Amino acid sequence: MKTEFYIQLFNRDIARLNAELEMYPDDESLWLVLPGTMNSGGNLIQHLIGNLKTFVGNPFGHINYERNRDAEFNARLFTKDELVKELNQLAAIITASLSALTEAKLAEEYPAEIKVVQEEQTIEYVLVHLFAHLSYHTGQLNYHRRYVTSK
Repeated sequence: MKTEFYIQLFNRDIARLNAELEMYPDDESLWLVLPGTMNSGGNLIQHLIGNLKTFVGNPFGHINYERNRDAEFNARLFTKDELVKELNQLAAIITASLSALTEAKLAEEYPAEIKVVQEEQTIEYVLVHLFAHLSYHTGQLNYHRRYVTSK
């Protein structure tokens, strides 16, 4: 697949995340943990931001992001308004990072020091995995938001 398709797909789903986020009426509803679940909508968004900055922004955009995965799930790092800004920044990071990749580069091995899925993995394989991960959690966020807002 061409890198521009990855850029379009990642940015499409980041925009969907942002649209879901905007539909929460307030910060409190965003951070509500539903019965039988472990994560709030806010924690899911924080997790996706950390994940994509770590596995796309760091190796390809050279953003020098230091991830705190535990905090993504156990802390309120951002307000709703700050998450909107973070998602907008993430879209720019994804675009810049993936724009630096050629189609030939996609077939190369993903940086060995960063384990995402398995021992040997191509950059393209990791991008497909990361996109599926983004889409999965976007669906969870949609469910959470609908439950919380009854819409």
